[in-house]
Amino acid sequence: MYVSVEGLCLLGLVALRAKGAYYDPLPSSLSQEQKNVIIALLEDRPTLLNHHPILGWAPKPNTHSKDVRINSQGIRSEHDYARDVEARRARVTAFGDSFTFGSELDGQATWEQQLEDKDARFEVLNFGVGAYGLDQAYLRYLLDGVLFNSDIVVIGFMSENIYRNLNVFRPFYSSMYRANIYTKPRFLIENGNLSLFKNPLTTVEDYRRFLTNSEGMLREIGSRDYFYHMGYLAGPMDRLPSVRLLKIATRSAKERLNPVVTREGSYAVSSEGFLLASALFEEFYCAALQHESLPVILIFPDLGDFVRQRSRLTRRYKPLLESFERKGFRYLDTLDAFVAHDPQLPLDRLTVDRWGHYSHLGNELVAKHLQRYLTDQGLVNRDVIKTLARAAREKQICPKTRAVATKPADLPVKQSPSSS
Repeated sequence: MYVSVEGLCLLGLVALRAKGAYYDPLPSSLSQEQKNVIIALLEDRPTLLNHHPILGWAPKPNTHSKDVRINSQGIRSEHDYARDVEARRARVTAFGDSFTFGSELDGQATWEQQLEDKDARFEVLNFGVGAYGLDQAYLRYLLDGVLFNSDIVVIGFMSENIYRNLNVFRPFYSSMYRANIYTKPRFLIENGNLSLFKNPLTTVEDYRRFLTNSEGMLREIGSRDYFYHMGYLAGPMDRLPSVRLLKIATRSAKERLNPVVTREGSYAVSSEGFLLASALFEEFYCAALQHESLPVILIFPDLGDFVRQRSRLTRRYKPLLESFERKGFRYLDTLDAFVAHDPQLPLDRLTVDRWGHYSHLGNELVAKHLQRYLTDQGLVNRDVIKTLARAAREKQICPKTRAVATKPADLPVKQSPSSS
């Protein structure tokens, strides 16, 4: 009877794998690949990304690869920028993840550079960083972006980013990030307010300790990570199909009780993920207005969003767009640009890799979409933009009583138990 039960469980595992659900335990210690990356960090070997005490990771100034150049200010560019822009141009600064950064492309192909090349009225600075969440993009704006006196702040958001805001250590989120070694800060909503729990590994010495005591530190890092609490660790009995099946079922039950996305594939509006994303957008939007910069939210669809659109399904981030409408936020959904260009264009023409990063053409469509919006809205003159930003602030899009952080010292930082 026992053998029969194990046999049935094995068949269950096979059936689940066919549906994309498989045994995937959380890392309980560093892999050799991760250890090698930490050793390279400790030896300060050249790399485009480097440890950042607050953000987790950031572009390393004055570095380059075949297709990417990072200037001395940590911005993707061939040259440095003055703090103030020429009077004849409007300065646009862009924050977000790899879809803002322009991964897999040379610098001339990014939508920022294409926008600048198409329209000399704009100077466009690329503050995007691969694998960032909205939380890190917001903090980078506070740390670096406000220094550049932007006229327009573009808040880039790829639809999958809703998950990243819940994460502290990327391998807890997905085994696709198994080589990642950096941790990140994490916001929580407490009593209706955002609280920031700082990056748990703030110094290079922390990574030295991580190398020698990875098991203990991973438990501590996981204390604030949504996916760590959803997942399971490997155990000595996991060779048994029944044990593996039970762990998969337990995780599935937890995710159904705390879903980020509904069964229909739309953002779950009552979830921590949605509420946190909404709060971060409001904080980011209001921080830009406080600095007399006009924010524009730019939504980037991922591969799954293209598939949903072509299957005539509702956009999974529709609840977020509806939230923007209610709050009077300026936003653009770049899926509209792709559909308007050619709703059936093969995806390998719009994207370049398994991550769904946009091709040269995809970035060109984003640039044209944004240029058209800025022109149609009259957002090409610095005085007009500043006047609109002040008016938006006074309309109480952002309540006057709201405490918006305007510089790093103002951030509501809390020390998490894992790093105390």
